[in-house]
Amino acid sequence: MLRVLGWRALLITGDPCVLDRWLWLRKNLRKGPSRTFDAGSGNGAFSIYAALAGNTVVAASFSDAEQARGRARAAVLGAREVDFRTLDLRELDRHRGSLGDFDQIICLETIEHVTDDRGLMHSLVGMLRPGGQLLLSTPFDGHRPLYSEQRHPSADEDGSHVRFGYSQQQLRGLAADAGLQVADEAFISGVVSQKLTNLLRRLTRAVGLPLAWAVVLPLRALVCVDWPLSRLLGYPYLSVAVCAVKPA
Repeated sequence: MLRVLGWRALLITGDPCVLDRWLWLRKNLRKGPSRTFDAGSGNGAFSIYAALAGNTVVAASFSDAEQARGRARAAVLGAREVDFRTLDLRELDRHRGSLGDFDQIICLETIEHVTDDRGLMHSLVGMLRPGGQLLLSTPFDGHRPLYSEQRHPSADEDGSHVRFGYSQQQLRGLAADAGLQVADEAFISGVVSQKLTNLLRRLTRAVGLPLAWAVVLPLRALVCVDWPLSRLLGYPYLSVAVCAVKPA
């Protein structure tokens, strides 16, 4: 699929909400010769996208297996400017010397997994050059729980969420406390994306992921009505996002 569809295949092989995050990222990502850090790189989709857009990227994840798959995907796609590193984001300060400084940092759907969110935010900002930007998304505290999601997750850092979400005010406060100036705010993933995610999860449990993915794939085209339908219904969004800049 990668060879046929290119990097865009990574936007449709998992959670339907990944596409929504990419649409927001595309709007805000600095293209061209920028040094970019992807904090919590997942399947590598956003790291590879940033590299193909002209960035030199360091992609960070705690999973060796995930990073190995990311390297393989990047090789197939010709994304040579991605350095996949296995490290724990809670220990970023220990790696500052080897990581260096960055023009921008991507941190999508990651901070909700970390108990010391304030510490992580300060570590990320410490890696930003003056004038650099942080692109961060996280679950919105007003969203409706997805299928199998807990409204009150455990505080144990076991890889799952340690908090349900954030309000725009909380996210703004975290950014300001770390010395950033908010340049843009947004909500991501409305009713269509959330219902498709629930359907994918239910079908995966019932019939397995390959068949569930095949059933949901053609329905993903409905994302074109996600925003107007969410506004019409007053349906709460899944995620809240912020683009914040470090003063020069």
